Amino acid sequence: MSILFGVAVLAYANVIDLPGEWRVKLGFEEGTPDPPCHPGLYRKSLASPKPGPGQWRFEPEAPKAQVESGGATIGNTIYVVGGARPGNLHTVLAFDTRSRRWSEPTKLPVGMNHAMVAAHDGKLYVAGGFLEGNKETNRFFSYDPATKEWSTLPPMKLARGGGAAVTIGEKLYVVDGGPQPYGVEDPKPPVPRLEVFDFEKQTWTVAAPPPVGVHHTGAAVVDGRIYLAGGRFADEVSSPTFDRYDPKTNRWTRLPNLPQGKISSLGVVAADGRVVVIGGDDEQGWENGGGFVSPMAWAYDPRSERWTRLPDLHVERHAFTAATVGDRVYAITGTICPGLKPAGPVTTHTVESIDVAKFNAS
Repeated sequence: MSILFGVAVLAYANVIDLPGEWRVKLGFEEGTPDPPCHPGLYRKSLASPKPGPGQWRFEPEAPKAQVESGGATIGNTIYVVGGARPGNLHTVLAFDTRSRRWSEPTKLPVGMNHAMVAAHDGKLYVAGGFLEGNKETNRFFSYDPATKEWSTLPPMKLARGGGAAVTIGEKLYVVDGGPQPYGVEDPKPPVPRLEVFDFEKQTWTVAAPPPVGVHHTGAAVVDGRIYLAGGRFADEVSSPTFDRYDPKTNRWTRLPNLPQGKISSLGVVAADGRVVVIGGDDEQGWENGGGFVSPMAWAYDPRSERWTRLPDLHVERHAFTAATVGDRVYAITGTICPGLKPAGPVTTHTVESIDVAKFNAS
């Protein structure tokens, strides 16, 4: 007992460095919450309107369950970039939607998650993110699948992660995001920020800021305009907001809130001329068994300004990669429970897809 007491005194004075689990046991550090987690426990789906008819199709499972990754489509191949530490920070997976086979064609030049990822002219672009899952960065890379080579490009003006990236014509748009908020004292809030990269000039400019500053958000492009959906404010509060940006006028327009209400860490893509919003979560109170993870999917038609509810996912998920090939939307891996347990996120290797064109706006 006296030896244990002596060790405790030295650890408290930081004379010796105990493993994290022992510092938690001795009361020097607050441990990571460990509420129960299993499939369906946090699943939340609205009763009305009812999910659309039909169901999502299961695709071959991913060889790695990447969480907090970014993704984009080149041709018929979906790339899933980075992920939760320690295992997937450098991981880049590729899913060939024709052969339905997975591969790992490359690795990231630096480990990261929460990166903003988009594709342009046959190349993959990775902007910002959290380096090694920790400090936010403004670094900017491109990957050419034809040569299997990475290139370093001019950095963004503001370091951040957890935002969204899309391309329109010869420009890349990186929307919102913020500093790394986890495990730091007095975390700074996300920022309302829109930076634009000109592929021809190889320069960044700052455009009109979005109406909200959020991270864990998503964006998609329909008819040359950007739609920004959901996300998290400071203190992990989810947002119900839905906003549109017109590059021609450099103006944002606030649209009616998302039909599922407050949601973050969701998938947002474009398919069949509509904005498709998939899954997501709310982490409020998850330490005590609260919060939820959504299986819901919705499609917004800008022409009618109406939402159509699609079938629910088989597996609820958030912090996943969403991508589109043609009119088929894919939901790739992710996690089934809000928050992080001591061993990390509870992941799913499952991949689901659905043809949005089969569901008419209503």
